[in-house]
Amino acid sequence: MDRVRAGAAVALSAVLHLVTWAVAVGGVLLVVLGWETVVQPVLGLILLGLAVHLRPPADPVDADGVLRRTDAPRLFSLLDDIARALGGRSCDAVRLTPGFEVRAVRHGLRGTRLDLGLALWATLTPQQRVACLAQALAGLTGTDVSRHLLVRTALRIGSRPVAPSDDSAALRERAFATPRTSRRTDDLAEAAGRFRVDNALSRWTVWLVTWPLRQVVRLVRRLVAPLAAEAERRSDASAAEVASTEAAVAALTRREAAPALDTELRRLAVEARAFGREDASDALWGRLASHTANLPAAPSPGGAARSRAGLLAAAEPRPARVTLDPEAAAALERELEPAGRAVARRYIRDVAGLPG
Repeated sequence: MDRVRAGAAVALSAVLHLVTWAVAVGGVLLVVLGWETVVQPVLGLILLGLAVHLRPPADPVDADGVLRRTDAPRLFSLLDDIARALGGRSCDAVRLTPGFEVRAVRHGLRGTRLDLGLALWATLTPQQRVACLAQALAGLTGTDVSRHLLVRTALRIGSRPVAPSDDSAALRERAFATPRTSRRTDDLAEAAGRFRVDNALSRWTVWLVTWPLRQVVRLVRRLVAPLAAEAERRSDASAAEVASTEAAVAALTRREAAPALDTELRRLAVEARAFGREDASDALWGRLASHTANLPAAPSPGGAARSRAGLLAAAEPRPARVTLDPEAAAALERELEPAGRAVARRYIRDVAGLPG
């Protein structure tokens, strides 16, 4: 059954890409071959615009937050040790983010990148960090169909919001109504209203035209969801084998506390910006770690996370195969400190909503 699901997901994803390419090629042909007419180039431009909308959006990469091997040799050495223990490959780059997740993603044809959330990283013990890294890298060595090139790009097709404006009906009434007194005094308002109506109508058109493709994307997502969940459980088991069962369960539990910790992180960022502390970016992650250490025992995870943690706890306990001693952990902290400071500075600026 899993093979049928995976095959169907890949096939539907291929169809989505073929449709996108067919729309683009058709648009180019209409523009080039029908240049002597008026209608065909216009239709071609419309098709090209639709193809641009349907293309998978590029994966944004902040160059300032991306580390290569020369930037963080200790981190990549740890990743290499974990990858060898898993029997897979390491990552080509590491992107530091202010979030509460650690995940390995594929980009391009064969590239791999680790997204390392510094907020989560700061709240973990050294061995729990090993568990998170192992769980992320294990996803690259498995057979998760959602990481297939065709599938992962198809899932992002049409991801741009195209929902019609909620006040489109009111805009139509305003734009198409007869002016109450003088058109001279209302010209600017009427033009603005008509522009907004045209925009709403065009979004309605795009929404209707892309509706079938978006339903196919939803079907692909439903096909890969159980396969991705099974792959996640296998990654949990691999993390327990590499970093120990205790560390894997504790790291999973800490991840489930992310919503509460995210609220505290935002409060710290706003406070730092409001009081203009010069050392705010230096101390942000440390203050979050101190707050986490002073919390009562971490709550047990719920939902799917509870099931995953229960499966790990019920299995035979595994000792650690890759360890991170306090000295190595401290050296790794010093290595990530400059880049982490830059990420904290941007996070404080963005959360506060102020320039610079």
